[in-house]
Amino acid sequence: MKQMILALMLIISTLSASAQTTKNDSIHEKFFNAKVRELVYRLNITDEQKAKFVPIYRQYNEEMRSLWNEARMKKAGKKGGNKDAKTGDQKDAKQQRPQPKSLTSAEVAAAKKKKIEMQQKAQNIQMKYLDQFAKVLDGRQLNRFFDVEKKIQKKIMERKMHPKGKHRMHSAKMGKHQKGQQGKRPQGKRFSKED
Repeated sequence: MKQMILALMLIISTLSASAQTTKNDSIHEKFFNAKVRELVYRLNITDEQKAKFVPIYRQYNEEMRSLWNEARMKKAGKKGGNKDAKTGDQKDAKQQRPQPKSLTSAEVAAAKKKKIEMQQKAQNIQMKYLDQFAKVLDGRQLNRFFDVEKKIQKKIMERKMHPKGKHRMHSAKMGKHQKGQQGKRPQGKRFSKED
C-alpha cells in the first residue's frame, strides 16, 4: 500500500513539474513571437528576410535569455540567505538590499564589476551574431536592430513589472486616462517606427 501511495505521489509531482515547464515554454514562445512581429514591423523586414532571420534570432534570443537567467539566479542565490531564523520566512525586500550608504567602496566596486562583466558577455553574444544578421538584414535594418530589440525588451520588462491591473490604477491616479476610459488601450497601436 505504501509503495502504491509513493508511486502515485511520484507520478503527480512529475506531471505537475511537466505542466509547469510546458506553461513556461508556452509563455516564452508567446513573448518570442511578439518580439519577432514587432521587429518585422519596425525594421520593415520582408517575408523572404523573415524566413532567414527568425532561426538566427531564435538562437540569439535563447543565448541572451540564458545569460540573463544566469545573472538572476546568481542574484537570487545571494538574497536567498536572508531568511528569518525563527519563522523561516523571507525577510522584507527592503531589509534584504543593503542601503547605498551602508556599502563600502570595495562592495560597490565589486557589484559594478559584476554588472560590467554581464554587459561584456551580452556584447560578446551580439558580436557572435552580428555577421549572421548582416547576411539577412540590409544596412539600415542592421543599424537599427539592436536598438529596436533593446526597446522591445525594455517594454516587456515594464509590462512584467506593472501588471495590467496595477498599471491601470497607477495611470488613472496620474491622470493619464480620461474619465470613463480607464484601462482602455487603442486597438492595434504599436511603437512608432522611430523608436
